[in-house]
Amino acid sequence: MYAKIQQVSTFPLPSVILGIANAAVQPGAYANVSWWLQSEDGATQTTGNCTLDGAAYAAWGADDEYLYRFTAESLGLTIIEIVRDVAPPAPPSDVL
Repeated sequence: MYAKIQQVSTFPLPSVILGIANAAVQPGAYANVSWWLQSEDGATQTTGNCTLDGAAYAAWGADDEYLYRFTAESLGLTIIEIVRDVAPPAPPSDVL
């Protein structure tokens, strides 16, 4: 799974893909999610972390699409499409 996003300006290339990996979860409390943005050719442009806690963590449930929507909203990104049942782009080594 990955998300196609409305193009955002990143250096050196614009990003069009949001990937998520490694949700470190403290059951009943929070989840820390690693994310990255990629250009159209698959080159990683930037990485970071996002934490779900409180109401956001409680709303997560079992559908990982929520992680993408929450992360995109937190970063000010617009999701165009959630791509399911497809291997996600490989995460950058610093996200693993």
